[in-house]
Amino acid sequence: MSRRRSPALLPLAILATLLLPAACEDPVDEGIQSVVLEGGAYGRITNYQDLTQPLDSTTLAALNNDVFSLEIWAAGDTLPPGVVELPTLFMIGNDQVGKLGVYRVPPDSSRIRVFFDNRLVGSFSIPGCDWNDPDRFTQVVVTYDLATVRVYGNGSFLGSLDDTEGINIGDSDALIGADWNTPDDVSDLDQFWYGAIDEVRLWTRVLPANEMEFRYNNPKNLTRFYSADGLDPLLGLWRFNEKPADGVTVPDRSGKGNDAEIFEGAGRFDFIKEGA
Repeated sequence: MSRRRSPALLPLAILATLLLPAACEDPVDEGIQSVVLEGGAYGRITNYQDLTQPLDSTTLAALNNDVFSLEIWAAGDTLPPGVVELPTLFMIGNDQVGKLGVYRVPPDSSRIRVFFDNRLVGSFSIPGCDWNDPDRFTQVVVTYDLATVRVYGNGSFLGSLDDTEGINIGDSDALIGADWNTPDDVSDLDQFWYGAIDEVRLWTRVLPANEMEFRYNNPKNLTRFYSADGLDPLLGLWRFNEKPADGVTVPDRSGKGNDAEIFEGAGRFDFIKEGA
């Protein structure tokens, strides 16, 4: 995409640290980069945690009262006439217990709204963002370090909220492109996304603030530095870089087994070659 400037040349030693571990490489169909959701289609990631059992740190419940980072690359599209609700990029939890949610704010085509533990973190305008342009992909990052929620967009710091209580999403599933108020109730879905989702990344660690501009300029690099265990802090990595064999299952490339399933609902979805 032409909207991002080319990153400066880096020494070979630094470039070597940017290589992704082989386990995270996509094995098939390099032409596919994104999934387009329209009019009621959405993705669902099942939380396998049994709340009567000890915490399984590979499940989405690992977010409960702990640190995390969420990174999304997505493009919007012109909304149909009459849409006034906030289209959802990502959400987990619900309005009764706790929620992490990222939403587009119409009619402003550059704005997002972020909720954490059912508190409004803020409504932010992202530099260079145009949710009405299906060819312009935007980066959104939300981090939490047990004291402060921080929001970034296209490499820039947007705002924050102090919170020492953390988020409690229980055993809620996560949604990409839709929202529910009643936990895990598909009859209560609304606020559907219109546009493409290129990649969704979820960590159980805090991405450093000084890395955000680099990440924006290098959308396919997950991180500058990683341990001998590779990208082990990743809780979920949904790349949408291949057409699922069954048409709906998007593998979790983090290795944690948190696969996503795409549902057509009352709308439609399609896998496309355009991306960040």
